[in-house]
Amino acid sequence: MSQKTTFAYDHYYAFDELTGCLKQLAQQYPNLATLTPLAKTLKDREIWLLTITDSATGPSEDKPAYYADGNHHAGEVTGSMAVMHFADYLLTNSQDPEIAALLKKYTFYLIPRMSPDGAECYLTTPTRLRSVDRMYPFETLQPGLQQKDMDGDGVIRMMRIKTPYGAWKVSDKDPRLMTLRTPDDSEGDFYNVYAEGYIEDFNGLDIQPAPEKFGYDMNRNYPACWSHESIQSGAGPYPLSNIENKTLADFVISHKNIASVLTYHTHGGMFLYPPGTVPSAEAFKEDIKRYQEIGKIATAITGFDTVNVFDMFIPKGTVASSGAFDDYCHYDRGIPAYTVECWDIAPRSGIPHAWPLTNSKSPEQQEEEAYKQLMWLEKNVGPDVFVPWHTFQHPQLGEVEIGGYNYKFTFQNCPPKFLIEEVEKHTAFMLRHVRCLPSLHIDQVSAESLGGDIYRVSAVVGNTGYLPTYLTREAIKLKVDVKPKAVLSCAQGIEMADGKAEQTLSHLQGFSGISARYMWGVPNTGAHEPVQQKVTWLIHGKAGQKVEVAVSCPTGGKACASVVL
Repeated sequence: MSQKTTFAYDHYYAFDELTGCLKQLAQQYPNLATLTPLAKTLKDREIWLLTITDSATGPSEDKPAYYADGNHHAGEVTGSMAVMHFADYLLTNSQDPEIAALLKKYTFYLIPRMSPDGAECYLTTPTRLRSVDRMYPFETLQPGLQQKDMDGDGVIRMMRIKTPYGAWKVSDKDPRLMTLRTPDDSEGDFYNVYAEGYIEDFNGLDIQPAPEKFGYDMNRNYPACWSHESIQSGAGPYPLSNIENKTLADFVISHKNIASVLTYHTHGGMFLYPPGTVPSAEAFKEDIKRYQEIGKIATAITGFDTVNVFDMFIPKGTVASSGAFDDYCHYDRGIPAYTVECWDIAPRSGIPHAWPLTNSKSPEQQEEEAYKQLMWLEKNVGPDVFVPWHTFQHPQLGEVEIGGYNYKFTFQNCPPKFLIEEVEKHTAFMLRHVRCLPSLHIDQVSAESLGGDIYRVSAVVGNTGYLPTYLTREAIKLKVDVKPKAVLSCAQGIEMADGKAEQTLSHLQGFSGISARYMWGVPNTGAHEPVQQKVTWLIHGKAGQKVEVAVSCPTGGKACASVVL
């Protein structure tokens, strides 16, 4: 049964439709949602932030915040729709007791489309691009094959050219597929296969891929572990050189209540966690354990594996993913962050994941997987999912054949008929994930007369959440953590007999930090850092006066309690 939402999730929203949906939600739920333009892109489109919380229980900044964004990469629009669906679901179901409780307790910062210019180009033209339609690193087109819809069907497919120098021949498994020539293949028709397009500065002989026209990669433009373009393609001339990246970095820095981050991408079907540039063994074990434990929930709900970027996702011998947003959140701001790769056609086609990833699959394995994917797509999307090879008179190459998939909505993003199924499971995960955030409570408050007008006011403060108030050990190392504080106040005013009305507390561990395991078949709770702390004040007061205790921490929220002297 589909989850209840205001909008339909059977297609991908272009910018105007996305904007209209966000505005409608903000207008329908003014006490719960605020729509804010964080910045305008170079093409005058807004980067929208939808802030969702129950304003009746306090301002957004006083609550632990859950952050999610989509579309760091222009073509990964399934991720954008996952964030949009989550926002829609929260507000449409805000009267449901469970959702209402979440909105009272937490703040949600949701940015569905971080790169609206790039996504608009991707959704409204045949162009395939990484992040944004701005020329980089070259100011002019470079020699080589430039991708283009040559036959005018609105899709950039594949182009095969018959030549005795070709490396491919038609597959015996299916005439739509290709197989590599064996060393002794000398008779028959052979082909070279390229993306559909034309050749810039063609010399009449060589067809080589041109450098990317739109080469920016916004998920390589953050300061953490940033590398020069010569090492990391798409990195930009310097960290945060894109307005989109700087906008998100500034937002994260200025919102210290952000306690967890999800950044939505496609494709591959996995939850990735830092570090991305060094082995996980070099990170704090405590931080890695929490990524893995929360990842078990993600896997149970979505079916996606949870894997470390460096150890398992990046094949050995390839360049690490430097300058990524998840590494920035973790290693610059101390915030736990997952990169979620939505949609995965491989397991649907009967191709299991094997970790760590490698580049060692044989040509025979790759062809078999291509066949399985073709069969699955044909059965589940339709017989027209692969356009048969057909002749086309190319203005530079003469007769060629064009055919293949619409890669955008088969492999990179799910076909629209599967979109609702995909986004619903991510919403289901986020509804559980947010409950892992720190949560400050005042367990008890009391006042004891010490004689005369002297009173000792005591409060026991605790963190009932899974995560500690410091979020990660990395945050403490970076000195970006903010400790809880407790403040004593009275409507009539109070005079301190000793100390200060505001006290800084120690960090409070979450229950994730409690050593708990079976020992010889018996559950056992071992030593752990405090999850509670007692704080006291000595004040001058009068019997019958009411004093209030407020405890707060950006990542743990705010709690209040009172006692009468």
